[in-house]
Parts: sequence; structure tokens; C-alpha cells
Amino acid sequence: MNPEIKAIDQQIAELQARRDRLAHEYKRQAIETSRQLVAQFGLTPAQVGLGSISRKPLPPSTKRPTTFYDPNTGLAWDGSLSGRGRKPAWIQQAIEDGTIESFRVMVQSAADVSA
Repeated sequence: MNPEIKAIDQQIAELQARRDRLAHEYKRQAIETSRQLVAQFGLTPAQVGLGSISRKPLPPSTKRPTTFYDPNTGLAWDGSLSGRGRKPAWIQQAIEDGTIESFRVMVQSAADVSA
């Protein structure tokens, strides 16, 4: 192989290694900053958009979309009453107080976003 091509390949390998080190460092810094903010403000996984800490997704047929969400506590409820137990206490309290609609999740369709 041509020595000039070998030199360029070596430069590419060095730049790729440098890029990987930088990406790793930026990711580490982002994780550390995120952890500090979560601890500082006492955030829950649901409040930062991490509805589940499990890395294994549930099959689509077993998960219903969230209908009601309390941002103060991070609690969510799918609104289902189909044989899955009683309403959660915070939902019952919101119904009694007449504030249930303030907890309703507003769903926006993909068509609304692209328009």
C-alpha cells in the first residue's frame, strides 16, 4: 500500500480515537450534571421523562397510555377501571376536590406537531 495512504489511515485512526475520548468525556459530564440536578431539586424519574427505570420495554398490549399525571409527586394513572383494582387515593381526592381535570395529560398527535 502507498505510504501516503497509510499515513492518512493512521491520522484517521488517531482522530477517531480522539473523537471517542471526547464523546465519552462529554457523556460523563452530562450524566454528572443530570445527577446533580436531580438530587438538587428532588426530581422523580417520571418528572424527567423516564417513566420506567427498566431497560426492558413492556409488550405494547400490556401498557396503557397515561391519562392522569401528578407532577408534584410523579404519580401517574392510566384511567383504567377494567378489573385492575380501585382508583388511586390521589385520584379519589382530586375527584372529591373537583380538580381531576388539572391532572389530565393532554395528548398531542404527530399530525398536530408537523402542521
